[in-house]
Amino acid sequence: MRIRKLRLLLEQYGDTTLRDIIVEIYRQLPKQVIEEKDLDLMLSQFAKYKGLQKEQDQPTVEQAIEQTEQFIQLAYDLQYLEPNELVSVREQKNWYVTAKRLLKHLRHYIGRKNGTRVAFEEFFFLLSSAAGEEPLFLSNDPFRLIKVTQVELFEELVGYYKLDASDQTWMQRAIYTAVKVPIDVDTERSDLFLAVLTHCTDVSEREAYVALLNTHAKKLRAKVRVDADMLVLYQEIRFAELHALIALRELERAETMLFTEYIPYFSHRSTPFRYYLSLLEQAGLKDEHDRIERVGRRKHIHF
Repeated sequence: MRIRKLRLLLEQYGDTTLRDIIVEIYRQLPKQVIEEKDLDLMLSQFAKYKGLQKEQDQPTVEQAIEQTEQFIQLAYDLQYLEPNELVSVREQKNWYVTAKRLLKHLRHYIGRKNGTRVAFEEFFFLLSSAAGEEPLFLSNDPFRLIKVTQVELFEELVGYYKLDASDQTWMQRAIYTAVKVPIDVDTERSDLFLAVLTHCTDVSEREAYVALLNTHAKKLRAKVRVDADMLVLYQEIRFAELHALIALRELERAETMLFTEYIPYFSHRSTPFRYYLSLLEQAGLKDEHDRIERVGRRKHIHF
């Protein structure tokens, strides 16, 4: 029903009937909708609610950045976890509503070269920390609650890195972030590396990407035998590197890396070998897939 028609319809009812209608509508609404739309505030303080709605719907770029920075600082100060005078209990429970609104505003202004991209990066780091490193909110799955994956938000961030750079320094920055940022339960670190690859649009960028990953992997070699976390990181870097080599159709280089730099760093040869076959299949390289299968059988790899 259109709003104009609704207004005409409601004019037929007296105050008592209208109160009954409002109560019945409120009773039928899911609790999550009531919280996300701030309906309790609307019913109790309508003038304040309208004022906040206007401010939230149309903030200036400066207000959007300031609100984001304030939200980030409050979160790092644990104000969304512990009872305090700055953040109410209701706001603590509904922190993700604020986060979704801030993300929407940042995206609105982010096409301009201004502080919104820095705020967006800090926002991403905050959610990543809350998901994979330390509790900052009353829930530990922040990306799910704001209905975006960590990989999607990171891929968006990498796009802004690239816009801000006149050379390939954006790629170094992106890969460094992918190596260091905490990850949530739904993310593999290799997913972040591959998100960087999606922004490599020509051969020279993909070659630079492979070279940077190789540099990072070589730095880890001395640690992988004694540090399990470094071993996993090494495996994920090499996986992304293989993915890029296949995209470049550098199949000889990929095969050499598979048997010299990837498989030897797993306890069972069959697992990384299956990963590689899957990459070939996804790339539509059936002949190469079949050939590598034959190589695997000759090497007595069970897959």
